[in-house]
Amino acid sequence: MEQVLHNLLLNAAKHTPEGKRITVTLACADDLLLIEVSDSGPGFPAEELAWVFEKFHRLSNSKTGGLGLGLSIAKGFVEAHGGEIQAENIPDRGGRISIRIPVENKLINSATDE
Repeated sequence: MEQVLHNLLLNAAKHTPEGKRITVTLACADDLLLIEVSDSGPGFPAEELAWVFEKFHRLSNSKTGGLGLGLSIAKGFVEAHGGEIQAENIPDRGGRISIRIPVENKLINSATDE
């Protein structure tokens, strides 16, 4: 999961103008760990949203560099943990990638008991 977060934050940093905000939100609800990384960039081109997690796909608004593997690798790790990953645009605010990963009740309870 460390690699997933690294890839999501790197991607957000590449697409967020200097001085603008990247937001990371974490929550646990209904036996799910919820992670959201939102940026203040241009968002995902609507016609390419379905391809964001495809190997070697680089968005048309991408800066030079990179192979187009970061989000694909993130998706693979999230799915290997039984989770889901989704990309969406936030109107007038940029893009957001959301992750939902199942967690065991005993892990949630032990974390809140301490």
